[in-house]
Amino acid sequence: MKIGLHLPQIGASPDDIAQVATRAEQSGYESIWVSDHLVVPDSGGRLPPIEILEPIATLAYVAAVTNRIKLATSVIVVPYRNAIHLAKELATLDRLSSGRVIAGVASGWLEAEFRALGVSFEKRGAYTDEAIKLMRAVWSSAVPEFHGEFFNLEGMRFGPRPAAGNIPIWVGGISRRAIRRAVELGDGWHGTRMNPDQVAERIGWIREIATRRGRNLNGFAISHRVYLGFAPKWIETGGYVEGILAPPAEIADYLNRFAAIGVDELLISPLGSDPLAKFLDRFDTEVRPQLA
Repeated sequence: MKIGLHLPQIGASPDDIAQVATRAEQSGYESIWVSDHLVVPDSGGRLPPIEILEPIATLAYVAAVTNRIKLATSVIVVPYRNAIHLAKELATLDRLSSGRVIAGVASGWLEAEFRALGVSFEKRGAYTDEAIKLMRAVWSSAVPEFHGEFFNLEGMRFGPRPAAGNIPIWVGGISRRAIRRAVELGDGWHGTRMNPDQVAERIGWIREIATRRGRNLNGFAISHRVYLGFAPKWIETGGYVEGILAPPAEIADYLNRFAAIGVDELLISPLGSDPLAKFLDRFDTEVRPQLA
């Protein structure tokens, strides 16, 4: 099972971000990840009032200080952005990083953020579906033609295009609608904040929908984001992140349960009050050697 690491995006200095990115690459992590919110409620929301660095700009920064590690989003909220502009940003990042981008995408959930941005919350699913199709069209052709509900494009040149002619799109979300989008339009699925039993249920949905749609799942990625930290005994945090705190051996056993059900890659989002460097010291020496 491959392991990815979430970069510090809240309150981190440029040096902090660069050091974590280069350490992750040197330590053999598969990928480094960033998240996406443009504005959040100042109070009273399910999400804390965080100030988070913009994801694509952050990945462009770390692309310049790394060479091999994959650069991924967990996840870009597609309806917040013009899809052609987003396709250009991702393609540019992919070219500048020599083809290292994984586009984790989703339709979003925070209604107040949609309203603040002047974006339709009600049409977010339809827009996301069309945006994925549009991005694939512009990435594959210098002069693409596309006609949909939100976009009509012809006779216009698009570039640069991705290094390999496409960027893997891993669709995020835990609902049946999100799982169907992943199977129908994605190259993989990216879940978050669920335990192994819940993930196993979603993997069952993926297989069920794929069978019904005639989708071959060879090469289809199954990934999941886990929030975790160290503690003397097992604690489930609850709240928005729904993470765990536990001793190293219990963390390793927990993560190995994801491997056993067919998860290809886990994204680790560190929790706790310890500095990130201390978390990585422990995770790399006490947990990773025990992983399947």
